[in-house]
Amino acid sequence: MNPKSILVTLIVFLFFFSKNSQSQINHYFENNPVWQISSMCAVGLPCIKNEVHNYFTDGDTTLNSLVYKKIYRKGQGYYSWNSTPPAGCSGSFYYIDTVPSYFLRSADKIIYLRQPNDTNEYLLYDFNLEVGDTLPLAFNNHQSDITVTEIDSIDTPFGFLKRFKLAGNTWAEYLIEGIGHSKGLIEPLNAPLECGYELVCFSLNDAAYYPSNGPTCNINVGIAKFDNDISYALFPNPFIDFTTLKFNSIIKNAELNIYNYSGQKLRTIKIISGESIRIYRENLSTGLYFYEVIQNNTQATTGKFIIIDQNN
Repeated sequence: MNPKSILVTLIVFLFFFSKNSQSQINHYFENNPVWQISSMCAVGLPCIKNEVHNYFTDGDTTLNSLVYKKIYRKGQGYYSWNSTPPAGCSGSFYYIDTVPSYFLRSADKIIYLRQPNDTNEYLLYDFNLEVGDTLPLAFNNHQSDITVTEIDSIDTPFGFLKRFKLAGNTWAEYLIEGIGHSKGLIEPLNAPLECGYELVCFSLNDAAYYPSNGPTCNINVGIAKFDNDISYALFPNPFIDFTTLKFNSIIKNAELNIYNYSGQKLRTIKIISGESIRIYRENLSTGLYFYEVIQNNTQATTGKFIIIDQNN
């Protein structure tokens, strides 16, 4: 082969190598991933917005020669009024976004994010971590003191994914490779004001693998019933040592979760049955708290209470 032919071959090779390296495979977004997030947010206290939503992929887009997955969102929920009548908010809602909420790409165990109408690319997650490492600042992380204390893994039919136990200024217990964290995908790693989030399900090809195995995490938007099924009364409120939550009907095998004002889950009381439950203060400090009752894997009712000290 003469020098000219060698040069032409080298140029063609470099062209295809460059093109293929830019058109990377989004490994983390194969197999139709679906995230299901539950949230409870104050939208002007005492009005609470209760929602469950999906993030899901649908197609690709190429921006600056890089291939991104289009991330859409759909959800449903209801508003609850956590104070005395008359109610200032009520009703249910559902939605399916017709345009992408985000564009995501993965490369070398890193996830990058772009927003529609934004030319900037942001780091979302870097899963190249070891025990003792500090999480880098990112689109959903604004704290520089979150560290990895332990590493284990979760099993999927498409391979093992690392799970990183976190410590520091974060309300998320875990960072999960290719998935996000235990509070969500795009949701903040640091406790947001007046909101609470939870990653309740992650599925691939209509089978859930986190936090437990099961059916798809996909929500049948507009079908599920979100009206409160249980009426309740809470007395006393405010309280010093304990209060009693009384229902208008007998509940079975329910659980009660308590959240602080930032949406961080502080306590879970399981296997509740009967017409009432007593909530003890224990180690809770003075302030405003939210609670939810879960029955048959559905949020049956929500409310709030205030804890005060003896001398108030």
